[in-house]
Amino acid sequence: MMDEKKGKQKAKDYYDQEAGDYIKQYQEGYGQYPANLIRIKLIIERLKKNNVKTILDAGCGTCGPMIRLRKEGFDVKGFDFSKDMVEQGKKELELAGYDPELIHFADLEDGSGPPREKFDAILALGVFPHIVDEKRALSNMGKLLNPNGLVFIEFRNDLFATYALNKYSLDFFLNRVIDLSPFPQEVRDKVIDFYSERLKVDKPIKEKSGKIKYKDILAKFRNPLSIKNELFEPCNFSIVDIHFYHYHALPPIFEDKYPKLFRELSLRMERPNDWKGYLMASAYVIEAKKKD
Repeated sequence: MMDEKKGKQKAKDYYDQEAGDYIKQYQEGYGQYPANLIRIKLIIERLKKNNVKTILDAGCGTCGPMIRLRKEGFDVKGFDFSKDMVEQGKKELELAGYDPELIHFADLEDGSGPPREKFDAILALGVFPHIVDEKRALSNMGKLLNPNGLVFIEFRNDLFATYALNKYSLDFFLNRVIDLSPFPQEVRDKVIDFYSERLKVDKPIKEKSGKIKYKDILAKFRNPLSIKNELFEPCNFSIVDIHFYHYHALPPIFEDKYPKLFRELSLRMERPNDWKGYLMASAYVIEAKKKD
């Protein structure tokens, strides 16, 4: 198991190196699957339905979501734990005609950098997979919310592993579903062989460039069926809804084999409240309300 503090540092290093092109993920015509664009569109719809005016973007990156939200008329400020992301974000804000001082460097988890004012809603997109102490981070968000304020937090879907049938599935079944500890070693070995053989998991290939791979950083998965009791209720939040996105019409292995068809059919499936999202969507956004 990765040391979580080291994993978080790797996450900072990863986002520092990606800062230059990161905003492209929020632009129309993005070459890869437009998961982040789909996510911000569904959040904008929910923000408007809840008459949200002021927003804090915790983990604003290079300000792709902030710029889009400001164009939609929202009053948005932000911060990020990657200094390179903040530096590039200030440039993107200025290019878009906004004050670069709307964002600054801070870490949601330690709670020392965010602004002291309160907001109608707080976004944390691509943040919580890299958080060590999630309860502390969520509690810090609660302190910055107006009464009945909302949070929109993205999580990687742990249940997607039951559908993907890949290396993540091996980890899911052997580390989180089955408790192997009561069984004799011989039985444990047989169970591990059983799943390894059926999943046919390939060994990871190292990149010659030396760049940090996303899979090598702290990037947690969260089960949408248990997250209410494990995280939100203890932090005094009630879940309003779960919004699934980044659907996969087929397991991921087929994406390289049939890229055009895979993309077309997956985009057709993008319905945030479809029950199939529990299995076929690789991520989801929790919309939750602060209890007063």
